[in-house]
Amino acid sequence: MDITITTSWWSCPGCGVEVELPDTAVSGCLVPCPDCGDAMTEQWQWDTAA
Repeated sequence: MDITITTSWWSCPGCGVEVELPDTAVSGCLVPCPDCGDAMTEQWQWDTAA
């Protein structure tokens, strides 16, 4: 059974906010910045240890 979770690091080009989100929650979605509402961009992904 695969129990790893892929995590993504996102940043906002408008205001500079950075957030870490589980990839399953944001895969294929536009992610709005929690501060200014601009679209965030994905910086990188990694798998967490099981």
